[in-house]
Amino acid sequence: MEHNEQIENFLEACDEVCTCKFLIAEHKIQKLLAILASTAPVRDLVSECVEQFNRDKEFMRAYLQNEKGDFELVMPEEEYKIIALVFCTLAEIDAGNIEFADFIKRFFSDKEGVAPYDRFVQRMMLPFRNLISEAFGYAKVGVGPAQEAKREEDDDDDKIISFPRTKVASAEDLSNLCQKAQSIAVQILSELDSVRKDDHEIEDLKAICYAIIMASGDQDFDLLRGLACGLRYAYKAYKPIKFLAKELYSEVDDYLDKLDEDDEEDDD
Repeated sequence: MEHNEQIENFLEACDEVCTCKFLIAEHKIQKLLAILASTAPVRDLVSECVEQFNRDKEFMRAYLQNEKGDFELVMPEEEYKIIALVFCTLAEIDAGNIEFADFIKRFFSDKEGVAPYDRFVQRMMLPFRNLISEAFGYAKVGVGPAQEAKREEDDDDDKIISFPRTKVASAEDLSNLCQKAQSIAVQILSELDSVRKDDHEIEDLKAICYAIIMASGDQDFDLLRGLACGLRYAYKAYKPIKFLAKELYSEVDDYLDKLDEDDEEDDD
């Protein structure tokens, strides 16, 4: 009975990863791996799969880059390899060896109207979850009515009232700003990774930094500006990043000043 409850807790943790929003996914993955490690039947099953799994060789087969430079995921056919591949990938993400936002963007870019994180769930998390659940006699899950309803609810939450976009300066200026913002966010993440404590405020700071990296990659100045403003106040949860947070805000502020100068020149 105790084992059944543990397995059900593990499956619930899998479901949380599958239905959560992207910004908190890493926290949910961390929780999932912790529950897996403490759930003997699942831990033993996954360990058995990993023992037969040549990690380096299988990663090279699964994570490909074609001649055009596009990244592609090729999932293995063998069930034990699917379990091992997903587990090893999640472990690498949790250890910081795979940068999660970059991984999602590279291998699960939007196709056929499916958001990158949803595609990650469909191609990796659901097969992993369902193979383990079936191994212990539990039902498979998919994107059924309950999941669809939750996603529709999330979509409603994500709807944003339209607002006037900030005028963009030269493409070069925006590109330089985004490169600096990405660099600062990576430095902050490096600082936060050295913090040895399970603190939701630290996880929130990491989420902001990952969002900054994504906004910079998309060269979305308005989103980057909002995140920089948020980080300016949120850093108080971990003061050693104070100067990096202020540096980012200063870079955004300088960019706005340049926009004002350009407007004045246009008026003249």
